[in-house]
Amino acid sequence: MKLLLVNAIDITRSVETVYPPLGLAYLSSALKMQFTDIQIKIIDRDIDAVVKSFQPDAVGVSAVSQNYGKAIEVGELCRFLQIPVFIGGVHITLLPESLSKVFDFGVFGEGEETIVDIIDYLSKGGVSGSSEMEDIKGIILHAENGIKLTEPRPIISDLDSIQLPDRELLNIPIGQNTYLFTSRGCPYKCTFCASTRFWNKVRWFPAEYVVNEIEEIIKKYRPQAISFYDDLFTGNIKRLERIVELICEKGIHKKVKFGFSCRANLVNERLIEILQPLKISMVCMGLESGCQRTLEYLKGGGVTVEQNQRAVELFSKADINAQGTFVIGSPDESEEEILQTLSFIKKSRLNLFEVYVLSPFPGTPIWETAKKMNLVSNSMDWKKLAVDCYDFEDRILLSKLPPKRLFELCTLFEKEKRKRKIVYYIRYIIKTGLRDPRWVLKKMYFLGLKAIPK
Repeated sequence: MKLLLVNAIDITRSVETVYPPLGLAYLSSALKMQFTDIQIKIIDRDIDAVVKSFQPDAVGVSAVSQNYGKAIEVGELCRFLQIPVFIGGVHITLLPESLSKVFDFGVFGEGEETIVDIIDYLSKGGVSGSSEMEDIKGIILHAENGIKLTEPRPIISDLDSIQLPDRELLNIPIGQNTYLFTSRGCPYKCTFCASTRFWNKVRWFPAEYVVNEIEEIIKKYRPQAISFYDDLFTGNIKRLERIVELICEKGIHKKVKFGFSCRANLVNERLIEILQPLKISMVCMGLESGCQRTLEYLKGGGVTVEQNQRAVELFSKADINAQGTFVIGSPDESEEEILQTLSFIKKSRLNLFEVYVLSPFPGTPIWETAKKMNLVSNSMDWKKLAVDCYDFEDRILLSKLPPKRLFELCTLFEKEKRKRKIVYYIRYIIKTGLRDPRWVLKKMYFLGLKAIPK
């Protein structure tokens, strides 16, 4: 059997093409463990040409909400060519009632076990999307009265039973910087986060599993830096200690640098001490706001502006590159409160930062707020949820501020970001004694040291 897995993304947005789709690579590994005669391709572009040349027996599509329209385009192509097609991923899991009729069916939740049952069914001549699939757990089917979900599939409790992702199939080269997942889910419930609703419960890959995967990545691809792309890598402190211990025992800390995400209220002297043996290239924290009221709205409580500031100071004192992300444009956030966030950034010792305008993703409390404001629906123009888009005429805005003024405020953040990047790379030249400053200039351009498009 031939299976084509499509990562439906906007390839014109660099943020979507930086890292390869490991989620689909996990599915490939699960299938190859069960079927010896299956052929699999994973792609995100040239879809029409690949479909016609590969001639798959079935096509599976994965998409986040802002790219659901692109996923539908893939479905329409497959429908025209009479190829069975289905969809999985974050969007359809959190909003199954939006399942387009171009798809025979959808998959909700964790996919490794469900995909095996699907391919087993289809390879035996089963009709894609028929009522016979009701026995497969974790499926979304079209029914006479709308959408029908089959019995939910239990989550995989023993994560070390999952095969390492099939990176060999990924069409994006594993370059100097790559990533892996060491957990699924997050113990916190930020009001804007869809990921935590998708996984529902936090689970951790064992430390030995994680370090084994790191060793395989280094052996095959020799990257300079590896990012732990978890929602919250440092959430399990005992496991973190064991991971660092194993990395040092095996000498891995001498071969690569590491980056990860962290939550400010979990940063303390003990965490810094645990991390000290590693070469940390970057720690990214979702600081979200410099205004306490907005911070509580976005994070659901549990963290303060003072904790944000202290976390930045602790990392800076330890000479660890601290970066932050912020969200502006909450429904009742005032201009003064947005400027409090800008003031926080200017006073902080953050090396780099990013600012996003709040987007209402399905499954989150923000989505429910946007529904009450009549801003979103199950059949909306999904690209209006793009998080890195400053074209405010073409995206959903929950802010009470006029779009023009919100744009002007965004330019203030961008000016500060450009200035901070220049300072950061000047310090980098001084610190490393870099002989070729042209590398830095190229890096600065790549990271976007230019004005926001008007």
